[in-house]
Amino acid sequence: MSIRSGVAAALVLIAVTGVGAFGAGPSAALPRSPGDTPMCAGVGTPRTVVAQPTAFEAVAFDRSGRMLVSDLMGNRLIAVDRPGAAPRRVARVESPGGIAPLPNGRVLVGSGSGPAAAVSPDSASLVEVNPGTGAHSVYADGLSMANGVVRAPDGTVYASSNIVSAIDRISPDRKVSRAWFSDSPGNGLAVSADGRTLFANVSLGDSRVLAVDTATGTSRTYFRPPAGLDWVFFDDLDIDAGGTLYAPIYLGGQVWRIGRDGSHCALAENLTTPAGISVGASRAGFSARSVYVTTHAGSVIEIPGAVPPIAR
Repeated sequence: MSIRSGVAAALVLIAVTGVGAFGAGPSAALPRSPGDTPMCAGVGTPRTVVAQPTAFEAVAFDRSGRMLVSDLMGNRLIAVDRPGAAPRRVARVESPGGIAPLPNGRVLVGSGSGPAAAVSPDSASLVEVNPGTGAHSVYADGLSMANGVVRAPDGTVYASSNIVSAIDRISPDRKVSRAWFSDSPGNGLAVSADGRTLFANVSLGDSRVLAVDTATGTSRTYFRPPAGLDWVFFDDLDIDAGGTLYAPIYLGGQVWRIGRDGSHCALAENLTTPAGISVGASRAGFSARSVYVTTHAGSVIEIPGAVPPIAR
């Protein structure tokens, strides 16, 4: 997410005072507390695995299992090679946003996920980074924002903007289709295992999770928060092997698990500005049963037992 300080302040003011309308959809109602959300059963106590005085945006795991984190304030991509290892700077990336691992071991990082996207909505890009050497080059440019970034099984990449109604589509041959999906702004993105569905968070207005058909670009509402919780601000999004979604609730201070049956529960609460999320990868020792959450308060938090065993 970007330009957060002003947006977040405005949202908090409206949520607290009741001035203005948050949800334009059917769930719009008087604000209520996210504390009403049921807690997920069998989940461990969240623990901080990285803490620095900065604002962490996205988190992902590359082919070797190392953890990559975008540092929005520090304009850098950092890596944690294994649990307990000190974070190391991999490359400088301007206003880094989402991270999408590639099969060749490299990762795509959104660049331009900041205030400039509001003024120049075609100034963002994707940067391809080698996490081992730090070598990097432009993969695609002329994007709307590259806030959320995800790669589908067929090599197609999607990049979102939470400022304008545009999810950009980058084909395997790197051809950019600006605003391929333009019905709504997007934030966090996730793709189903078969590549047929792109899930996208809508953070403001009619807050919900969309399911977009990747063949036709048509969408439907997949999940909507309960009445009165339109203000909580969905941020990033990830999906496990069983199709369960995971979303940090930026203003609500929680992390939600959203089932395929439409149910949801909180994996953690009382977090400070949770922003990015990724299911773990066990190859380097980061548990595949955990989800890892970044915050704009400068931490990466592991939530053990967040991923049901059947979904691994």
